[in-house]
Amino acid sequence: MPKNFLKTISGKVDHVLVLDVGTTGIKAFVFDASFKIIARAYRPITTSRPKKDWVEQNPLEILKVSKQVMKEAIRASRVKLNHFSAFGLTNQRETVVGWDRVTGKVVYPAVVWEDRRGWKGLRGLRGRKGIEGLVREKTGLSLDPYFSATKIQWLLENVPLARKLLLAERLLVGTIDSWLLWNLCDDEPHLTDETNASRTLLFNLKKRDWDDELLKLFGVPREILPDVFSSGANYGFLKTEIIGVRLPVLAVMGDQQSSTYAAGTKKGTTKITYGTGAFLVQSLGNSFKTYPDFFTTLLPTVNGKPIFALEAKVENCAASVEPVLKDPKKLKQMLLKIARQVDQKIKKLPTKPKFIIADGGVSRDGIIIEQQAKVSGVRVVAQETFDGTALGVAKLVAEVVGFGKR
Repeated sequence: MPKNFLKTISGKVDHVLVLDVGTTGIKAFVFDASFKIIARAYRPITTSRPKKDWVEQNPLEILKVSKQVMKEAIRASRVKLNHFSAFGLTNQRETVVGWDRVTGKVVYPAVVWEDRRGWKGLRGLRGRKGIEGLVREKTGLSLDPYFSATKIQWLLENVPLARKLLLAERLLVGTIDSWLLWNLCDDEPHLTDETNASRTLLFNLKKRDWDDELLKLFGVPREILPDVFSSGANYGFLKTEIIGVRLPVLAVMGDQQSSTYAAGTKKGTTKITYGTGAFLVQSLGNSFKTYPDFFTTLLPTVNGKPIFALEAKVENCAASVEPVLKDPKKLKQMLLKIARQVDQKIKKLPTKPKFIIADGGVSRDGIIIEQQAKVSGVRVVAQETFDGTALGVAKLVAEVVGFGKR
């Protein structure tokens, strides 16, 4: 990939605006042509837990804060608007939003990826012979409420407004990327990318399309779902009023796939993101395979062959660290505990990594990286920025601009 990837206008190198919509907060970044972050902005977002295992966020707050941090990052960068070439988005995955295609009104709070209320809807499926194997072979995933299908199913079965809009052919449902694209772009496109789609339990990884058998299994009508694009593609244009300039949207992807893309997609490439959860991902290359203790998922591409990867997670990484930040002894003990949990996953990888690339907020001081290397006996290298999710977007934009079609 060329170092200076963006178009040059009148001798001035363009910049990329990246929006990173996480679980605890939202960030915006301005990258220059050497993938250097020249400005960033951050604001937290609110999470509510109305019942045991229920986790919700406000889609309107997510939209509002996204607009705010984008404007703040641009102001902080002092880059002229005509020197921005593109916009890219990465987001928390599996979280589901439903809304009215006519009014834009949301039908219910966003059901967050951590939400487990979908267990009830899985009971019948788990008891049916061959269903778990069928789902695994088509999606690379297990029957788990972590994924989007049971969240959509719950909305359709329990939210009267969702059912009403469905009957009126006005209901749209999507993950956070779809919600933001619909609101931020001209002409309200209803779109998602393959990496986000691959985390729904409704997307056939081999055919790279929504799967009719799975849609029927979960009772999800195809017409309410977004169209699926490659991660690097032309998703439309950011509305002029959002930041003051109309920018092409050239990259969209789920956060863990984005940080993996920043590390590289060559077969065997392995990365860990220490964030809200600790996520371990290893590229499988162009071959679809399933392994015990791992999910199989898709990595970002620009209209090319699919790149598959294995993924495993350790729950509550950042949440475990935050309470002990001011106690060095307890902090070190907690980081060691996380490193050991991650090591259990590393030992089960089909290919022993020569080295591992690490990023994520918990990695910023380097302690967890040192702990992981000692525990696992594998060299662990810090990503050039701990914001690997945003870096992946900038690199994918480079791929689209350099080799794709605008």
